[in-house]
Amino acid sequence: MERAEKGSSLLIAAAMEKVATQIKGILPSGFGKLSYQPSMTKVKQKLMEESFDLLIIYTPLPDEFGLQAALEIAAKYQAMSILMLVNKDVYQEVLYRSGDSGIMVMARPVNPALFTSSVEMLCTVSRKVQRILNDNQKLQRKLEDERYVTRAKCLLIERCGMTEPEAHKYLEKEAMNASITRREAAIRVIRENGRIVTNM
Repeated sequence: MERAEKGSSLLIAAAMEKVATQIKGILPSGFGKLSYQPSMTKVKQKLMEESFDLLIIYTPLPDEFGLQAALEIAAKYQAMSILMLVNKDVYQEVLYRSGDSGIMVMARPVNPALFTSSVEMLCTVSRKVQRILNDNQKLQRKLEDERYVTRAKCLLIERCGMTEPEAHKYLEKEAMNASITRREAAIRVIRENGRIVTNM
């Protein structure tokens, strides 16, 4: 398994900063970027500013316990892993309520070795999920590009009497002459033929 220490980014939510200091002390030196926030409200604000591989929530927090916010964050930031550290008396309840959200729950006190390996694993998973999401976005963009190009070709064939190879060559030439992408050239053709495209 690829190692996650170097370059990993970790956001810690805890009522007291000393908890973040203790967590930092357990992790290997040079783990990566660590940031601390004292409440879930602050965590949400921080996540709007920058992304992290892992969010560790040391419950309870001053503004809420943390589970509901964690569920919302897990749904919104799919590539980020979430680890909740809870008192052992509520462990089973939190585990049950987190369901299939992908949130990992650990009961306190934690075994340092197990905690470290779990953090490494979660950071690695986060990076892999992010790569998959990025690849998926690129694929979706390519499929969307082809949809516009195909629609433009159909209009050129239907309204201008071109053959498919001629329509293809026309779009390539328009893109090259205007220094634009085939997608942009296709959108121009669609607009010129009265079919305004809004999803650009």
